[in-house]
Amino acid sequence: MSFKAFSYSVKQGLLSIKRNKMFSLASVGTMVACLFMLGVFLAILINFRNIVNSAESTITISVYFNKDTTPEQIAQIGRDISARKEVANVTYKSADDAWKEFASQYYSNNEDLLASFGDENPLGESDSYMVTLKSMADQENITNYLNNITGVRYVNSPQSTMESLQRLNAIISVSSISLIVILLLVSVFLISNTVVVAISVRKEEIAIMRLIGATDHFIRGPFIVEGMVIGFVGALLPLGLLFGLYEVLLKLVNDDISQMASWLMLMSPGKVFIILAPVCLALGVGIGMAGSLITVHRHLKV
Repeated sequence: MSFKAFSYSVKQGLLSIKRNKMFSLASVGTMVACLFMLGVFLAILINFRNIVNSAESTITISVYFNKDTTPEQIAQIGRDISARKEVANVTYKSADDAWKEFASQYYSNNEDLLASFGDENPLGESDSYMVTLKSMADQENITNYLNNITGVRYVNSPQSTMESLQRLNAIISVSSISLIVILLLVSVFLISNTVVVAISVRKEEIAIMRLIGATDHFIRGPFIVEGMVIGFVGALLPLGLLFGLYEVLLKLVNDDISQMASWLMLMSPGKVFIILAPVCLALGVGIGMAGSLITVHRHLKV
């Protein structure tokens, strides 16, 4: 397409939007609503997956030893576990450290009860390795491996916790994708209707263009530009709105709610919108182009 033809398509596409203000505004409004909802679901999905990943990095598998296991055997068990490709980190926790941690957590406000234990360590046989995995998908395999190591008495693996997180992640993902698809189809439908109106208004002009030998691309151009502009504007507005609302929510959550739930930390706007912005803009322009192409193909025999 030549520069002149491109300029003509852009000019006519913008004029068509101006001529069909009501339908164009309806399409932009629908696009804004759809992409706003899409942005909300994507932001939830991005943050939830980040929370799950953070939870996975803090969840550990505890490996306890038999009473007669020697320090040399314990050290060798640690080396064997560390050598596994699924393992990210292995930390040794002595029985004394385990008791100190337990006492500070449960007896910090009851010193008299703590003093009743004297020098005795109720967790005297709780030396352990704290094993962190690279991916919790390997949890079952590594747990089976740990249970079969000679000298290991007990393996505490939070399998049910991770299964619950994974199920919740799957439910949110499927629900979000389903709603997003519905919203996108509604957007395509309304943009198609706008282009249909534009075609009906310009029927005589299109007929004349055909008679004088205008190419297919030349005739389609303005309608495609119209759809793309509607899609771009319809994506830009909700992104601005989402960014402002997200900053307000981020301050609320990180200042207040996170004090009650330390794991509930939202990602920074930059990390979220570096994914959200290109996705929404690409979808907006893409939906506008798709709606125009579908309609033009159906209603114009070019």
